[in-house]
Amino acid sequence: MTFTPGPRTARALSTALLGAVLALTGAACGGEAETESETASSDSAAPDLGQNLDRIRLTEGVSYTMEDGSGGMVTIRLTGHEKGDEPSVEISVAPEEGPAAEHTLRLGEELEIGGEPWRVSEIGLSDSSSQPSSATLTRGGEDGGE
Repeated sequence: MTFTPGPRTARALSTALLGAVLALTGAACGGEAETESETASSDSAAPDLGQNLDRIRLTEGVSYTMEDGSGGMVTIRLTGHEKGDEPSVEISVAPEEGPAAEHTLRLGEELEIGGEPWRVSEIGLSDSSSQPSSATLTRGGEDGGE
C-alpha cells in the first residue's frame, strides 16, 4: 500500500518548506548585514568604488567627489602608482575652488582632504593594463577616526 498525501498534507508540507527557505534566506541576509556594519579593518573588503562611512576606495583613472567639512566639494582621483619595494600611489585632490594638489603616498601615510586627515590603508597594484590599480583611504589617520 502506498501513501498518497491528501490536500491538507500537501499544503502543510509546502508551507513548512516555504518557512524553511525564508528562515535560511533571513539568516543569510542577517549575516551580510553584520559584516557590512563592522568597523574598518585591514582584512575586510572595501567597497568597489566610493565612500562607506570612513573609507573611500579609489580606482585608478576614476574621479570621486565628496563634500568637505565646510560644505564645498572636493574631487579625489588616483592618477598613478609606482611599484617597487615600497609601492606608492599618486592621488590628486582638487577643491571646488582652487588648483589640484598631487600627493605621492605609501601605505600608512596620510593626506588632508577637506580639512580632515585620511590614511592610505590599502594599495592594490595591477600587473596588467586591463586591470586598474586601487587605493583605500581611511578617515582619521592612524587612530582610525576614533
